[in-house]
Amino acid sequence: MKRILAGPNAVSEALRAAPGRIEMVCIAETMRPVNVRRLEDLAKHSRVLCESLPKEALDRLAKGLVHQGVIAITGDYPYVDLPAILSRCQETQNPTIVVLDQVQDPRNLGAIMRSAYAFGASGVILPKDRAAKVTAAAVRTSAGASELLMVARIVNMARTLDELRDEGFRIYGASGRGGAPLSSLDWSGPTALVLGNEGKGIRRLTAEHCDILFDIPMACDFDSLNVSAAAAIALYEAHQRR
Repeated sequence: MKRILAGPNAVSEALRAAPGRIEMVCIAETMRPVNVRRLEDLAKHSRVLCESLPKEALDRLAKGLVHQGVIAITGDYPYVDLPAILSRCQETQNPTIVVLDQVQDPRNLGAIMRSAYAFGASGVILPKDRAAKVTAAAVRTSAGASELLMVARIVNMARTLDELRDEGFRIYGASGRGGAPLSSLDWSGPTALVLGNEGKGIRRLTAEHCDILFDIPMACDFDSLNVSAAAAIALYEAHQRR
């Protein structure tokens, strides 16, 4: 089934015929309340997440399809491979790729994808094991950015970082504390931003395959930032420096 279904009739029929294939229904905030209630009731009956979004967000997700204020995200998530992301990077000067080392909360994944898209990252890389997948919760938190980004799942993190280095990428890993200040990093070429697990940070072997470990200086003696907050700050810094 298509990843994006557009239009109230198409979405309603899909909810009736194959609700198990639908991850999420998105309704424009400008829709008439009576129409919203009908779709929300149908989605609730089908046990499908229903979210209200600005019309502009639906326009981006629909990619030119006539949606009339309603779209549905369906089917399996279309992961890509690493070469596809590297090909996308060739279209961008000084590209940035976000690499997540066993981030396990889908809401953190969604928030990171939202920041990655907002600040121009070329793609996101996830491990296949012990890591969050792009689920309905991640799609919801990403505000649809998940459908606009390239996301790859890989088997071996250390090997992938070596491949990125061979392609000319600098590998910057978030260390929590004790690393180089974020503001000291050079973002003038291709870079990979590596962020780690919510509790343990990046793994030792992953850290050993980074070129530089960095931290985000804070005004008080605090343990660390949430991984999605750290990602947003680092991506903003990269965007501003580029």
